[in-house]
Amino acid sequence: MAKKKDGFIKSVSREFKKITWPTKNETLNYSLLVIIVSVITGLLIWLLDIVFGNILGFLM
Repeated sequence: MAKKKDGFIKSVSREFKKITWPTKNETLNYSLLVIIVSVITGLLIWLLDIVFGNILGFLM
């Protein structure tokens, strides 16, 4: 059982060495992109809500 744990720990440490972390600039760019896409998506949903609400209000 100890051999399985040792093998697991060694393979995890090997995989951990392969990780490339994003730079501060890349992290900032990705964060801004997520914020911009979220705002645009929120605005589109808000506009669709207004349009469909007016359509339903007109029909009823």
